[in-house]
Amino acid sequence: MNTLTLTEINGKTTLHIHIQHQSKEQRDGHLQSGIKEGLGETLNRLEELLKSIG
Repeated sequence: MNTLTLTEINGKTTLHIHIQHQSKEQRDGHLQSGIKEGLGETLNRLEELLKSIG
């Protein structure tokens, strides 16, 4: 299950993503798949896009 929370404070929005896995094995497999790096890159690209239009 994924939970995404957007919080705005003083005009700055923060995104918090919480990913809950059914087991330690699923979590470890997810981490080994490169999700952390891939998601980080995607969110950095989103941030740059939002800055360019904002």
